[in-house]
Amino acid sequence: MTREFHTTITTAIGYIRPVSNGSHLIRLDWDQTAFSTADRPDDVSRETAAQLEAYLAGTLKIFDLPLRAEGTSPAGQAWLHVMAQIPYGTVVTYGEFAAAAGKPQAPRAAGSACASNPIPIIYPCHRVVRSGGALGNYGGGSTLDPKHPDNLGRKQALIDLERRFS
Repeated sequence: MTREFHTTITTAIGYIRPVSNGSHLIRLDWDQTAFSTADRPDDVSRETAAQLEAYLAGTLKIFDLPLRAEGTSPAGQAWLHVMAQIPYGTVVTYGEFAAAAGKPQAPRAAGSACASNPIPIIYPCHRVVRSGGALGNYGGGSTLDPKHPDNLGRKQALIDLERRFS
């Protein structure tokens, strides 16, 4: 059984809780209501919280954290690696993301990689949109449906934040 550590930050776009295994960030939970469990911070969760706060303030554009995306296959890791290369302040379509991953015929797989991302914001799935600029879906570490207005509002808020500070 993996021991988990976490700390919660309260933001304008919800409660965000970086979750660590003690040496790596493994997950980012995000909700509109406060979490019911008490924080159990460690160095990784505290540093992640500090970097997220700086990002949301517009003073950090590139995260520097030890990452190990929980429950992600080697193929999923490859998608996350490509996702991490999407520049701050830009958006790409699912098709462009798939092409960047060397799979130009796989925009649905690109969408699935975004949907299964356990570390949103840091792996910037919010920067991937539908062709024509529509948001598409967004899970964002929430238990809500990816089509839920709260999730889509958070995706738009992240895109707007990055455009404002680019």
